[in-house]
Amino acid sequence: MTQLYALTGQMAELAAMCDTDDEGLKQAIQDTMAGIQGEFEVKADNIVMLRRNIEGDISAIDAEIDRLNELKRIKANSVTAITDYLRRNMDAANIKTIKRPLFTISLVTGKEKVIVDNEQAVPDELTSVVTKIAPDKNAIAAKLKAVREHNEAVRKRMAAGEDCEDELIPEPAWAHLERGESSIRIK
Repeated sequence: MTQLYALTGQMAELAAMCDTDDEGLKQAIQDTMAGIQGEFEVKADNIVMLRRNIEGDISAIDAEIDRLNELKRIKANSVTAITDYLRRNMDAANIKTIKRPLFTISLVTGKEKVIVDNEQAVPDELTSVVTKIAPDKNAIAAKLKAVREHNEAVRKRMAAGEDCEDELIPEPAWAHLERGESSIRIK
């Protein structure tokens, strides 16, 4: 079967030849054009069927993408769940490191994070100004750790018999430190 662009070219050539005074030639050209027109229509029909097949493939591919995205989500949740399962059990058993031939698994203590209990009571030097006033959690963490370390040192001196209770710094009521969740590190 002839290709569509070849049929289009033949139709254009025959249309150009139609400007003749010879009625017999005109009739022959019109008959030939009618035959080419029939081939053209069959070809166009085949192209439309091919287009519909491709559209069906696109729908199937979209469905497969959705299925694979759901599978990816399930697998990611499984990784999170089994990692959390291992972390919780290592934490409960007080196991900090597991060395195996293929992996070294370490239970890493979670980073301390600042929980601001009363934003309005946070001193100005421990806030950062953006478009709104928000507590500067890094500065607050440093301040809370400094207070904790200072008070621990004073309490040790007090336990040793020294009278230095007046050196204790009051713990801020506007924020406190909490230890974050531990995590698993696999090397």
